[in-house]
Order: sequence, then structure tokens, then C-alpha cells
Amino acid sequence: MNPAPEKIPRGRPRSTTSHQAVLKAVARLLEEQNHDYETLTIEGIAAEASVGKQTIYRWWSTKASVLLEAILTGHVKMHIAEVNDTGDLRADLRQWVQVLRGSLFDAQSVSLARSLVTAAIVEEVNLEDYLTQNDLELTAVPYRRLATEAARGGLRTNTELSATLGALVYPIILRLISGVTPEPEWFDALVDVVVEGVGR
Repeated sequence: MNPAPEKIPRGRPRSTTSHQAVLKAVARLLEEQNHDYETLTIEGIAAEASVGKQTIYRWWSTKASVLLEAILTGHVKMHIAEVNDTGDLRADLRQWVQVLRGSLFDAQSVSLARSLVTAAIVEEVNLEDYLTQNDLELTAVPYRRLATEAARGGLRTNTELSATLGALVYPIILRLISGVTPEPEWFDALVDVVVEGVGR
């Protein structure tokens, strides 16, 4: 999964130092100060990054575009555990989703997921493309395990990995946004449906 091409900034060339300062500021506001999309402001980001508002507007048109870049470039992380590779895809994914259930469904992760979706809607971007073309941990981690399984011949011929990834991850994202933690059996059933669909 290669990152989507970065938009060419308007006006003067962007300062790498200021650019990174803005993205790191967004991460601090979300992760340390418990902001979400609604409470995040350009003024607040600028103050946290020690830059002027016009510096931000020179590169990003809205707070949504700043937020998307911060999340999708890994400055804001969900800290997703890797999927084990024991050679048994079903068992590995079952173990992974249960770890996910225990670590991801907290107030901060719910807020982050909601902020990501809201920002994507505001920017009118294809969220599926962003999730699969950028190194977002929640999609990149299981994608690596699926790709390994495909390479060793463990999936049906011509299995579309992006569709398989979506079938596994998007229901989890939907439940995450809802703020309701499914029962362990729901996660196991989700894995079973996906593996039955693509496994040999």
C-alpha cells in the first residue's frame, strides 16, 4: 500500500520544520489534551505548533485536511498490535481481533475514529482509498498478514486483498464509531465469515 501523493502546497515552499510542528501539534491536541474534530480549531493548532494561522492556511484549506494528514501520515496513532503468523490464518486473525477488542474500544480511539470519518466527509475524500492507500495501522497491520497468506498460496486464486481487508476492518470501524463494544463472539464470527470467503 503506497501513500497517496501529497498535494502540492500553494504559495511559498513549505518549511519542513513548521510542517512537522503542525502535524505533531495536532497529535498532541488529540492524544494528550483529548480534543476531537469538533473542538479542534485552526487557532488552537497554530498556538500549539507556535506558528501563525496563515502558515497553516498556506498548506491546508481546512482543519479537516490537517487532521487527515496527521492521522494518515502516522503522527496520530491507534497503536495496533501486529497479527501473529502461526500459519493458521483463522486462528491468527481471531487472536488479533480479540486483542483489538481489549485495546481499541476506549474513549480516545472512538473519538479518533469519529474524527477521521468526519474529516473525510468534510474534505469529500474517498475514505476507502485513504484507508487502503495510506499506512494507517488499523488497515496496514492486517493487510500485511493477508498479503503473506496470499503469497504462500493460502488464499483462493485472484483473491482481491483490498476487498478482503475491507470485509474484515470496516465492520470493526463502524462498531468503533458507534462506541459500542461487540461481544467476543461477534469478532470471531466476523473472522470466520472473511476466512471462509477467501480461504482454500
